[in-house]
Amino acid sequence: MSDTRAIMEVTEGTEEDRKFEASLNSILHMDKKDYPAYVGGLKIASGHEFPVASPVDNSIIFGTFQEPEEGLTDRAVVVAKEAFAEWSAKDPSERMEIFDQALENIIRQKYRIAALVTLSSGMTRDEALDEVERLIEVIDDGCQDLDEGIEGKPSGVWAILSEYNSPLAAPLGYAAAAMMAGNTVIIIPSKYAPVPIYFVYDILVRAGLPDGVFNIITDRFDSTTNSLANNMDLAGIVAAGSGDRLENLMFMQADDELRFINEVKGMNPILVYRPGNMKDAARKVAASAFSFAGQSVDACSKVVVTIKEQKQFLDELLAVIRELKIDDPAEPGTDMGPIISKNVYDRFDTLIDDNFDYLVYGGKRVMNELTGAGYYVTPAVFVGAPEDEDINNMDNALPVLSVQIVEDVDAAIEVINCSEFGLSAGVITKDDAVADQFIREVNADEIFVNDPSIIIGAASKAKVANFLD
Repeated sequence: MSDTRAIMEVTEGTEEDRKFEASLNSILHMDKKDYPAYVGGLKIASGHEFPVASPVDNSIIFGTFQEPEEGLTDRAVVVAKEAFAEWSAKDPSERMEIFDQALENIIRQKYRIAALVTLSSGMTRDEALDEVERLIEVIDDGCQDLDEGIEGKPSGVWAILSEYNSPLAAPLGYAAAAMMAGNTVIIIPSKYAPVPIYFVYDILVRAGLPDGVFNIITDRFDSTTNSLANNMDLAGIVAAGSGDRLENLMFMQADDELRFINEVKGMNPILVYRPGNMKDAARKVAASAFSFAGQSVDACSKVVVTIKEQKQFLDELLAVIRELKIDDPAEPGTDMGPIISKNVYDRFDTLIDDNFDYLVYGGKRVMNELTGAGYYVTPAVFVGAPEDEDINNMDNALPVLSVQIVEDVDAAIEVINCSEFGLSAGVITKDDAVADQFIREVNADEIFVNDPSIIIGAASKAKVANFLD
């Protein structure tokens, strides 16, 4: 990658800034490499390769990945099932020792992994560091659970199907929790951002993880998702991310004994009603809506306000958004980086055109010397779209926020309950009675109060206990 980008000037910022930038420079000047599938510890090459580029700058090529041959997922399940017999029989303390060693190495290489997440996905440096910290938290919690003793038996082979919405914490957090529980896994990462998973795979192997416990297949055309998900020898499936590929899994025919953990992105809607400070509420909504360019699993796509408060809220929200720095996510102070790919940008562009009558801000490509080689956009805010429009009810995993205006709290809760929740819903208010009503009546799995939606975080169900029978 050394011929694609100049060395970043190491700033005079914080120690964290210097460590991040040193790691970024190191990664930028690594040689390109080939990334095979890993099944049973063996490198599997099909001879059909595809490159993966950085959304930060599409001239940065990480290397080539292998399109899987037909039947590879079935072979991976057979191998993982064979490995399960020995891995599940190990004393939990032996599994904990391997993951404790891996955790030390992940912590030691935190900035390098975060820099890799930024280059692979377009997350800002703060978002990437949070992504690594979340993975560290999941593994640390799992090791503590094993150390304290936890009831249950390993369940078998798990498929981890993920997307770029959380390129590290969700796929590897769920995989780690499953493996610590004594299960084996097959992971299909996002075709856009698979490199961080390969990096941590190497860390786990060096820590002593046996062959066949962790298997990786990367697929440019997503053709392996259904073939893996429909394998009857699976104990369970994790779906983490966004898009039809993962949402369609919820409608598949499956054996009654198949376990399913769903972390598919939704709207994560927010009600703003008589907040203690409207400017602060607007900041929290903007942070919720445009974290990781609206692509994170916990990003908010819809906010609901009453007629009485709409003008004040919109004035404050637009003032906050106009101040956002949309730029190279590796640069300090950047608030929002690029959309992950041209395909996703094209969806954004189409959505803007289809809902242009309701657009009050944004929706334009950001073009300058640093952003021209990626898909950087100004976040889009829509107001007043009819209640039954898709933009009010169906998530899009884009830097898009729909503002719905209602008469009162009862109407707000009704329209929030009609939306595609995803992980959560939240309320920002100083009225305790309204907060209590929201908690009682909103049907989301997770409720947050007076916080941004990103407090929920990726891999929210990545607990060792969730992978035990």
